[in-house]
Amino acid sequence: MSYKFLDLPQLVDRRSQLASKGNLSKRKTALKDLVRVWHHSLTLKHLSGSTAIGFANYHVNTLGWERVGYTFVIEPQNIIDTPKGKRARIVYANNVLDRSYHVGNSNDFSLGICVAGDYRYDQLDDATLASMVDLHRALKVDKIGKEDKSHHEMPGYAWKQCAVFDYAKALNFKPNQPVDKSLPEVYVVQQGDTLWGLAKNDSRFTVEDLMKWNNISDPSKLQVGQKLSFKESKVDTKPTAKTENSQNNTTSIVDYLNSIGVDSSLTNRKKIAKQHGINNYTGTAAQNIQLLNKLRSTTVPKAAAPKKEYVVLPASAQTWRTYKLGVAPVAKNSDWSLTPAAFGGLTYEILDRPQPNVVTINTSRGKRNIYVGPDTSAKFS
Repeated sequence: MSYKFLDLPQLVDRRSQLASKGNLSKRKTALKDLVRVWHHSLTLKHLSGSTAIGFANYHVNTLGWERVGYTFVIEPQNIIDTPKGKRARIVYANNVLDRSYHVGNSNDFSLGICVAGDYRYDQLDDATLASMVDLHRALKVDKIGKEDKSHHEMPGYAWKQCAVFDYAKALNFKPNQPVDKSLPEVYVVQQGDTLWGLAKNDSRFTVEDLMKWNNISDPSKLQVGQKLSFKESKVDTKPTAKTENSQNNTTSIVDYLNSIGVDSSLTNRKKIAKQHGINNYTGTAAQNIQLLNKLRSTTVPKAAAPKKEYVVLPASAQTWRTYKLGVAPVAKNSDWSLTPAAFGGLTYEILDRPQPNVVTINTSRGKRNIYVGPDTSAKFS
């Protein structure tokens, strides 16, 4: 059958060229009854891995799926000159008749469209918006889909921060209703879910958190229908009376600074300590008591929100050593490595710079330090 969307000048058919290790099953739902589901990739749009190829490699080689999870991928970094102007490239990744993994138990009656980018930080550019509109119109002409929804509007995914952009406004379709993205008390595992996939780029929990909170020893044995808690179990304990000496830890300092809107990073705490006559601040218990007492009796000027900075580990790097906080970043102290090549490159927000050429990032194993000296291929954005 010939589809109108195949005539779009910015569309390329890559169904036979993307990573694959098997065939997807066919849909039971008629094309006209599908829901067109809009996603964003949660990878910054300028990164080398923010493409259909990068997503396919991740879904197939890491998550173990047969093929990439989306039917269409819109790539803002690849701009095509068309008779109607500049357009972001659209990759036809899976046959519209195939049931790919992208919205758990709703896969059979939904068609996934991914706009590459992390729109918590990125902005939709004109070429990308134009391709979204072009594809949407063509699918409607082809009678593929009866309505549009965002990933977080699908059953079981209200907590998911995807897609952050307002697809309805972009398509000039209908007003988008606000969606509650708070974490559910209980989440029911859906088809294609993995702990890594659930925790990926969600700062509210890590894989290790999910394993601990749900008493999971082997994450590979996750079952469809299994119930997960997205929150740490609360154990009733006797409240401990607070005394001046109970405020002698770093968390108390951080909590105090956060409560008055001040940057609580170690770097800024050192600056504040120096301003209050505490030299060589390193965060010891005695220094914390001293600093906290000084802060309680003075007014701390509210610091401007620091500009977020990111470190980019390129796809050319097969591995990248990580180090637990508090140990020297030398090879013998590394007990785990990241694998940028497996994901088409990795990007992390820099949380701290504890020493020259070393940054702190949040990984699936929690906060880790990595070495990013000029002799490495690390980039910053």
